[in-house]
Amino acid sequence: MSDLALSLKKLEYPAVLELLAKRCQFSIGAERARELGPVNEAARVTYLLDVTQETMALLTVLPDLSVGGIRDIRPQIDRAEKGGRLQPADLLLVADSLHAIGVFRARFGRVQERETRFPNLSEFAEGLPNLGALETTLKRTVSPGGEILDTASENLAKYRRDARVAQGRLTERLNSLLRGKFASAAQDAIITMRDGRYVIPIRSDSRGSVPGVVHDMSASGQTLFVEPLEVVELNNAWRENLVREQQEIERILDMLSAEIATNAFLLRTGLEAMAAFDLSFAKARLAEDLDAIRPTIRLGKGRQINLHNARHPLIDKSVVVPTSIQVGGRYRVLVITGPNTGGKTVALKTVGLLSAMAQTGLFIPADEGSELPVFESISVDIGDEQSIQQSLSTFSSHMTNVISILKRVGKLDLVLLDELGAGTDPQEGSALARALLSEFLALGPMVVATTHYTEVKTYASSTPGVENASVEFNVKTLSPTYKLSIGTPGQSNALAISKRLGLPSSIIESARGLIDPDAASTETALAEIRSRRMEADRALARAREIELEAKQLRRIANDAMREAENTKRTAREDALAEAETELATIRDLSRRMERDHRATVAQREEADSRRREVDEAAEELRSFRREYVAPVRLADSAEIKIGDRVRLTAFEEEGDVIGLDGAHADIQMGSIKIRQPLDALVRIGRSPNAVSTERRTTSTAIRAVVPIEIDIRGMRAHEIEAELEPYLEAAYRAGNPFARIIHGKGTGALRQVVRDLLNRYPAVSRFENAAPNEGGDGATVAHFQDV
Repeated sequence: MSDLALSLKKLEYPAVLELLAKRCQFSIGAERARELGPVNEAARVTYLLDVTQETMALLTVLPDLSVGGIRDIRPQIDRAEKGGRLQPADLLLVADSLHAIGVFRARFGRVQERETRFPNLSEFAEGLPNLGALETTLKRTVSPGGEILDTASENLAKYRRDARVAQGRLTERLNSLLRGKFASAAQDAIITMRDGRYVIPIRSDSRGSVPGVVHDMSASGQTLFVEPLEVVELNNAWRENLVREQQEIERILDMLSAEIATNAFLLRTGLEAMAAFDLSFAKARLAEDLDAIRPTIRLGKGRQINLHNARHPLIDKSVVVPTSIQVGGRYRVLVITGPNTGGKTVALKTVGLLSAMAQTGLFIPADEGSELPVFESISVDIGDEQSIQQSLSTFSSHMTNVISILKRVGKLDLVLLDELGAGTDPQEGSALARALLSEFLALGPMVVATTHYTEVKTYASSTPGVENASVEFNVKTLSPTYKLSIGTPGQSNALAISKRLGLPSSIIESARGLIDPDAASTETALAEIRSRRMEADRALARAREIELEAKQLRRIANDAMREAENTKRTAREDALAEAETELATIRDLSRRMERDHRATVAQREEADSRRREVDEAAEELRSFRREYVAPVRLADSAEIKIGDRVRLTAFEEEGDVIGLDGAHADIQMGSIKIRQPLDALVRIGRSPNAVSTERRTTSTAIRAVVPIEIDIRGMRAHEIEAELEPYLEAAYRAGNPFARIIHGKGTGALRQVVRDLLNRYPAVSRFENAAPNEGGDGATVAHFQDV
């Protein structure tokens, strides 16, 4: 086993590949999954991650796309190439596989016609052969039950037809003999077969009365199975047709076997292409199941490990504790300390496993923004490796591994060392651990090591390029928190744990008195560093909380001010509109009175006086509007709505908005209708006629043009908000009771983005999966609040 393979085995990388293989639907795909290994070329790593990302996007467009129906027909192809004869069951497997390839090629081809964002998967599809003619021939030859069909060839159909005719004549003649002259000699009036020929059962004492060929005898000797001489030729004719039929079947099988051998290369290419698709689908499904993300690949001087809330992929995600790990930048060696069972080894393995996964093209279980470099190799020394066969102690075995790593390590490698220097005298082990870390620091790889030694913690605190980290432990509950704290050395907590477990205080105090004063002083200094670091972290966290609270309060206050201002302005505008409506009514009545020929002179003068008063009141209202309801030129012309009262800057006239079309509005000015660009309009309030009919006007004007559903399948996650928010706003204003958002099933990524947005959208009261006949969990129905 190679050094890399041994390191990956220690990291339990094969178990991750087994998770991947279980998500494959094709046996060859599962084989390929188990054969995977990390690659160390940055371009290749990027390509593999691109393929996984493309596959996740593809499954949002076609969530039910799979390689279902494909079979591993490599044995059949090999046999055909060697000149062997394939049997009907073999041909059926080949036909099923060709059908699966054809269906997959057609479905993916339709996506290719309308999508251009699957370039790498399109390269896979180039390996899918078009062997429709061969598939048709096989289906015409073999039935679903594995029988050769009459349609396989004209000769076969003829031979079978002739055989049936000969069989009918033969059985008819035998039945006639049984009913006639051989009736008294027959044991039973039945026809049976012996040695592949039709015979009749004759009593042994009547043998002489039935001339013919005896083919068999019953166990008791009382019955002979005789082929009468009268039907020998008929039997021969039937058998000859059967032989011709079998020879024709063998000829057909040989011919199809040869055709499969001729297309062997294309068939193998198709199998590999389907396996590649299957493996990509498995990677996408594993990413979804692990809530994994695509890591950022860092190269050159900026290369670093920066994992946010990373989770070990082999620990149940309902119980795994996320940990954040950083290596690189100002330090390349990270020393993790803390008690046993505190999670040091888990943190170590998480770094190695996630690095290997990323370099295999797998997404990693961590939060967005996580970064990883591309390592040329990953070297690991983990676990108790005492070797009885080689007479090696645990310490000797560890040292053998470390020496091997030192011989081959390079600057672009990752080295993971568990309990460095353990298994020997603590003083020597500590010195050896520090010397080894200094050597690795000089050689240049990134190193993550775990230790218990106080001297190593001090070394990490005082050596440039080396940093301490600790896995926190709750002494009160005697349980690890698994949280990794960078920059803070850990404690073994042996005395505190022993005390909590019930060890007498006298023994505890005795042990404390036996601790080397220098070591105790060092631990005290490290504890002080740890305490100050924790205080600083708490202060920083509190400062961030206060900053967040301040931002939230500021936003709430601003929203309240805007809402109050809008309410005041709306109330003022509504009152003015109502007053203007009443004045218009009075003015209209006055003018009708002036024109009424039946009115007296006094009445007309009164009406004229009232009209002048109304005109004066209207002028006062206009002055009030100009002074206290100053029109605001809107920064966003989209705020102008149907039913608004606007001023046309080009004419210095007012009118009502009766229609909107893109960047233009239709304006009603008395009996005149005019179209103007939105940026040439100034909103001055709501039209008097719209105050009491706004809801009805808006509904009738917009409802007809806002569809009840929107299809966002195939979109990228960052594109959804810009597409969905305007639609929700339009649907809500149109009075639609709900909106159906079709996002597809796929990996669930689009569904989650949609639902996160709906949670934030104030007009949505609730949302749920669509009904099964309307898309099920491939669509979300958002219900709007009553307005």
